[in-house]
Amino acid sequence: MQAPLTEMLPPAERRPDGRVVLYVNGDYAGAVNREDLFRLPAVLEGLPGNTSRLAGAATWWQWKPAWHTGAGLVVRKYCHGGVFGALAGTLFLGDGRMLNEFSLSMYARRRGVPTATPVAVRIQKACGPFVRAHYVSERIADTVNLLELLKDAGMGDALGAPERRRLSQAIGAAIAAMHDAGIVHADLNLKNILVRDALGRPEAFVIDFDKAKLAGHLTLEQRMANLMRLDRSIAKWAAARRAVHSADRLRFLRAYLQPYPQWSGQWRHIARRYASRHLRHYAFRQQG
Repeated sequence: MQAPLTEMLPPAERRPDGRVVLYVNGDYAGAVNREDLFRLPAVLEGLPGNTSRLAGAATWWQWKPAWHTGAGLVVRKYCHGGVFGALAGTLFLGDGRMLNEFSLSMYARRRGVPTATPVAVRIQKACGPFVRAHYVSERIADTVNLLELLKDAGMGDALGAPERRRLSQAIGAAIAAMHDAGIVHADLNLKNILVRDALGRPEAFVIDFDKAKLAGHLTLEQRMANLMRLDRSIAKWAAARRAVHSADRLRFLRAYLQPYPQWSGQWRHIARRYASRHLRHYAFRQQG
């Protein structure tokens, strides 16, 4: 009998200090300066931040502390977006959302999912049950997110059929590894796929497990629903619509289904079935 999903998530080292609680990845092999992590907001004041359009403020930073020997770290501040963000800003009710992402990210790494290595999450009590939090992960060197890759005008010309095929295979394999681990991504879009060496031997990584769920064995329906979210993100950005062709979508689907003999031979039927669903969704959005 399979253990409950919550028992499958790896534990983290918990270190409280006053109003701050620091959770550190027990599997992390690199050096960790816990003092720097405890005073993280002060550290970030001296770094240039990257602004989120939805939040309207700096929400993530690249950080290369002296004690870290790798490509550096990425720090993300949890922040609400949209209208709710104007009201709540960086305040969250409890730490469940942060610990879920942290645990799922550790679990993903254990299961061999190509993703960023989680380092720590810092939770600070604000008032009553409300908290503010920062998430720290290793930076994946020499990568660019898929949207930026598609925005590169020169890259579109350089990506011939062989390169597009290899890229589709790399991205399909990365997402398949995530799904095989039982993880359903909550925001699978072009920005959350990182690519390295797109014109050579491409590698792909799936990042950002915020609000993701561990659902156990995923059915084809669950997998395709997640993939359709990625497909809809192509329609969201003009650069992606120009760069991604129908043939690319089919290449990707075939690459994703290839390891599964129960589905790979039906890829045409699956493509037609979900293409029709996608068109209905798009038509509904256009009418709205």
